[in-house]
Amino acid sequence: MTGIMRNRLFKMMIVAAFSLAVQQVNGQCEAKIKDFYIAYMHNAERNEDANAELLKAHMSPEVISKIKEYTLQYDADAVIHAQDVCEYCSKSLEVVPQGNGWYLVRYKWSPQSDYTIIPVRATDADGKLMILEISPEDNVAKP
Repeated sequence: MTGIMRNRLFKMMIVAAFSLAVQQVNGQCEAKIKDFYIAYMHNAERNEDANAELLKAHMSPEVISKIKEYTLQYDADAVIHAQDVCEYCSKSLEVVPQGNGWYLVRYKWSPQSDYTIIPVRATDADGKLMILEISPEDNVAKP
């Protein structure tokens, strides 16, 4: 194998390793967002006070304040874009990556219902999920 071929092979291996690492980080963030939303929904059904601690663990005070503003403005919990949830909501929950740190969290009330869609911007900061923004549903086209 010539030096040029070795150099090209090495570059291709670096690109492949980087690609795999990026996919793994994105997958971890998706899983953490899903875990966050399932915990939030279960708390909403059983122990709503626990959600305040959950928010503090995964959001800055500024994001929490913005969430409270959205909740008052829309008369619905801004985290879940609803006033309450049911068991099927957490069972149908999906997280769809959109790029640039944005994800669509979506769930259904029943198998026949339309998705409730929640645009979420998040990052995995040193192994910990940090939610940077949750936008009103109006800001996104439904898939």
